[in-house]
Amino acid sequence: MAKRRDWAPELLSLPALVAILAVMGFPLLYLCWMSLHRWSMIGFDAPRFVGLQNFLQLVQDDRFVDALGRTFWFTALGLASNLPLGLGIALLMNERFPGRAICRALLILPMVATPAAMGLVWVIMLDPTLGIVRYLLGGIGIHQPPLWLSDPDIVVPTLVAVDAWMWTPMVALICMAGLSALPTEPFEAALVDGASVLQRFRFLTLPLMMPTLMVAAMLRVMDLLKLIDIVYVMTGGGPGHASETMNLYNYLAALSYDKIGYGSAIALVLFALVMACTLVLIRLRRPAS
Repeated sequence: MAKRRDWAPELLSLPALVAILAVMGFPLLYLCWMSLHRWSMIGFDAPRFVGLQNFLQLVQDDRFVDALGRTFWFTALGLASNLPLGLGIALLMNERFPGRAICRALLILPMVATPAAMGLVWVIMLDPTLGIVRYLLGGIGIHQPPLWLSDPDIVVPTLVAVDAWMWTPMVALICMAGLSALPTEPFEAALVDGASVLQRFRFLTLPLMMPTLMVAAMLRVMDLLKLIDIVYVMTGGGPGHASETMNLYNYLAALSYDKIGYGSAIALVLFALVMACTLVLIRLRRPAS
């Protein structure tokens, strides 16, 4: 006689599944529907179906193409700064030294305030005439600091530095958790064999930490691709469009320029981009079979 399957787990999880589909599925379907229409909310006009015209317009939109490339550049710079710094801080905090508990508590301070508030603080600090950064640089002989937020050549690295100041502690916390879960036997054997600190890091710590670093990279990629808060507060996408990201252009197109359908198409492309990058990182995190 065939054994009857127990459907209790599926039935118990059904309400949660329905709630998730309602919360996530409906907005996504509605976004797809809006991306196929031309819609202006100023005159309360009814949406007009245009098919894939919004997506075809994206390919011809130089401002969107520039924002797309700038978003990738921003993400690459963010990862290149967040991951090494976060791992370095985690390695330092993993050592025993006086005041380690206080340093670990202070580490999370940049993440306490909202990004918009921190962006305003950094705007004041980077002010070319009254900002404290100008006075600090003047103390070491640099009396004409660059225009951090007004120079198109350095505005993106400046925003990346502010973002790294805020979110590198999160990467450090993830790495600290990963370090605490590493097995001690390989390190003890390496010490017996006379391996140096650098050798232990290269051949033990770094390979064992790769899954944890992939998790941190996945979280940061999702945040960096969707970045809008500090960019909007600190530069508004300027000077010109030199710091405009995809998410900021999406906001401006939909709500400032009243192109709801076009903004929905940008949002859908951004969603697909975030999902694709996340799936790639998840695949890279899996051990090779």
